[in-house]
Amino acid sequence: CGDGLSGFVAQKESVSLLVLRDPAEPCQPGYHEKDVVPVFGRSGRKNFTAEGYMSLVEAFRPDVYVPLFDGDTDGGSSKKREQRSQERTETFVEQCLEVHRKSEKLKGASVLGPIVGGYNKKLREKSVQFVERLKDDFAGYFIAGLHSNGSSANEVKEAPLLDIVSSVCQQLPSKKPRFMFGAFTPQLVLELVVRGVDIFDTSYPYLKTQQNRALNFSFDTSDSTVATRRNELDLTDVCWAEDFTGFVDGCQCLACTKHTKAYAHHLYNTREMLAPILLMIHNLHHYFEFFKAIRRHVAQDTVGELIAHINKHVMVPVTDGVAKEPGKSLDGAGLKESVSVQVEAKRVKV
Repeated sequence: CGDGLSGFVAQKESVSLLVLRDPAEPCQPGYHEKDVVPVFGRSGRKNFTAEGYMSLVEAFRPDVYVPLFDGDTDGGSSKKREQRSQERTETFVEQCLEVHRKSEKLKGASVLGPIVGGYNKKLREKSVQFVERLKDDFAGYFIAGLHSNGSSANEVKEAPLLDIVSSVCQQLPSKKPRFMFGAFTPQLVLELVVRGVDIFDTSYPYLKTQQNRALNFSFDTSDSTVATRRNELDLTDVCWAEDFTGFVDGCQCLACTKHTKAYAHHLYNTREMLAPILLMIHNLHHYFEFFKAIRRHVAQDTVGELIAHINKHVMVPVTDGVAKEPGKSLDGAGLKESVSVQVEAKRVKV
């Protein structure tokens, strides 16, 4: 397509950003072959060299992109793997920038400098120093290699992650945006904002949609129901079968104003494709409203109040991995005895 990916999907008015891997899909560890980064898709594994990746970038013509990098590290990675990640990333980035500087198709594209090195502060410092040597080539920074994408970001140990992010952000210039992708909890998102991360992705609402969960956490600091309000609602639970109210009380999204929990429950029960579509509409709206609240509190220097409010949420007590309150949820074969809020949700494929 002559207009690149944005023109192909009729989204020219939107900013397009290209990264090699989907942060909502878990990475497969290993396969660290020389000079390539593996990507797994529906057709199997595809190995990308810097040259092959830049050919893809030129075809897509994104507004912003991250060069090829090795971010295959998490809290369990060895020091050797972390070091290889940092060394390989430098090589890949230099090769990508060489193509970028000569490319006519990418003249208007902005590049983000990847910061890698796992949970090793010295390697992270080296990575920062590397991108700062090339600072004229970068419009911002992409902090990566702290989880394995997918639900791992939702389960990451917060203390070591925040320690690394704090250290990295303190070394980066504040005038350029810092990106960090992953399905982080709302609580962790706020902690990352405080430490200097500027831009996140929507992996969290997407994964909650895949788990049939309607986001319901409160970000209104005047809301007195926060202590008893559930963070999310399982729309496959039979308790919603005759509930003719919107997904979430007070929500003004299209799904909540036009449809009900009972209708959504029916759609999931009959495996209708509309079910996850409506739920994704709600979850994205709720998440975007959350970020509006974050920006408002940042402007007013009251982020601490929002953090305290979010942390008031009381999670439903669990026993043997499931909440104590009984109900019925949908499994792949139909209804089964389960709970309203589960620790690990089962996906319903449509």
